[in-house]
Amino acid sequence: MTRERRWLIHKRRWLLAELRATTASFAQIYFVPSAGMGVLLLAVVALADLPAALTGFAASIAGSACAIALRLAPAQRRSGLLGYNAALTGVAFAALWQPDETFTAWLAVCVGMSVVLTAALTRYRVPALTGPFVAVMTLSWALQSWLHLTPRHGAPGCDAGGPGFVFCSVGQVVFIAPFVLGLLTWYLLALWNARATLWALASGTAIWAIFSLLTTVWPALASQAGGIGVNAFLAALGLGVFGRRPNVRLVGAALAAMICVVLGHWLEPSGWPYFTLPFNLAVWTVLMLTKAPGQTVRP
Repeated sequence: MTRERRWLIHKRRWLLAELRATTASFAQIYFVPSAGMGVLLLAVVALADLPAALTGFAASIAGSACAIALRLAPAQRRSGLLGYNAALTGVAFAALWQPDETFTAWLAVCVGMSVVLTAALTRYRVPALTGPFVAVMTLSWALQSWLHLTPRHGAPGCDAGGPGFVFCSVGQVVFIAPFVLGLLTWYLLALWNARATLWALASGTAIWAIFSLLTTVWPALASQAGGIGVNAFLAALGLGVFGRRPNVRLVGAALAAMICVVLGHWLEPSGWPYFTLPFNLAVWTVLMLTKAPGQTVRP
């Protein structure tokens, strides 16, 4: 085999590995370390909103390029752990704002910041979760007038009037509104980790039942339905991935829901979204309170 032939084979293998890392980033949004599952989830996002899927994929590629340039851990990069916040940021940008030159430039900046923040949290043994995504999206929301970002009219949210709301909330994590596609997303997650996904669904259903009862005496709570559904499901799913018992997962989901209510009451008058901040705060809190003495909470 010639030297040139070996070089071409090496480059092809490297390119395939990096492409797998790019698609794995989509799966890691739901704590799934699989490039194949990432391809399927990306396809579901594309069915719901093709521009959002393409922007998310481009952001994931940019995130991988940033991680390579910064010489961050190859194993973490190729498993999608350094790029999933970038991918989620790309999807969110496309779902919220219309693309133009400023949109593209600022998205590139946010992708870089998300990768750096994710790597920093990982270095200090703090689960990054979607904390970097929340940070860059909150900054973007604060600067949207200055950046002249044009709002985009997206798909409607989930209908909290029936049990299908729980499945719809699964899709809303990546800004997918239709119930059918939310159900398909949940099914894909169950194929990878049925136990964790089923318990997350059970916790989400319990929170939805309590929420439905509370809205009869507190109608204003209905405006928090979307945030509660997304954050409660993610909290239960994340705590399951971290090996916490089902009762602890339910507590985490309930804590995320309560944080949604508090933040919603505080931020709703000004129109500020809290994104997945309640999920992060709930999971970080529960992990800290339930870790064994001397144990380090690993990402």
